[in-house]
Amino acid sequence: MIEVFSRRNSSNVLPVMWTLGELDIPYKRYDVGGSFGGTQTPAYLALNPNGRIPTIRDHAFVLWESNAIVRYLCRRYDKSNHLLPPTEETYALADQWMDWYKTTLYPPYIDMFWAIVRTEPALRNEGVIADRHRTVQSSLQVLDDHLSTTSYMVADRLTMADVPMGALMYRYFNLELDRPEYPGIDAWYKRLCELPAYQKHVMFKFGANPAEWYGYEREPVSD
Repeated sequence: MIEVFSRRNSSNVLPVMWTLGELDIPYKRYDVGGSFGGTQTPAYLALNPNGRIPTIRDHAFVLWESNAIVRYLCRRYDKSNHLLPPTEETYALADQWMDWYKTTLYPPYIDMFWAIVRTEPALRNEGVIADRHRTVQSSLQVLDDHLSTTSYMVADRLTMADVPMGALMYRYFNLELDRPEYPGIDAWYKRLCELPAYQKHVMFKFGANPAEWYGYEREPVSD
């Protein structure tokens, strides 16, 4: 049984929960972080000294950092190679894209997301939002060029490389933004939307303003 310490709507926990669902790994999730608090308690800091989410505990083994968790779950529990890349080369490419996501795509995206969803409409800085969106679009063009040549990120099938970016794309496509067309991303995203685990763990309402965000955060869910 994997224990997950994180609120359900954290951007960083979505890949973890999707991976657990995709691999059908039993888990128990505890609401931690955001409006639930709990990240600065001695008990939690003993698990994760950064006081951030998500953190998992697998029996006595504790791990934090979302991409590291996704990799661990795949390497330890994916006995049928459902998400685990099939070769050393494709594993390296998956690593490459997962690192690219975290270092290149995610930082401007999450700044933009906070500037929209986590900021009261009257206080939003449209200049900041537009600037971050331009940077996001530049990165998404790189992603779109890649996905125009393949059905998935690596190995021409779903792997762990699809998980972080796939979790991000649902929210990106549901923000109130003017965006260009991304044919490669659009086709890939439609394939993801057909997956039951993606539907359950990623495709849920997150709101368009702070009140809605915190309302959905506190909404009872069935894990």
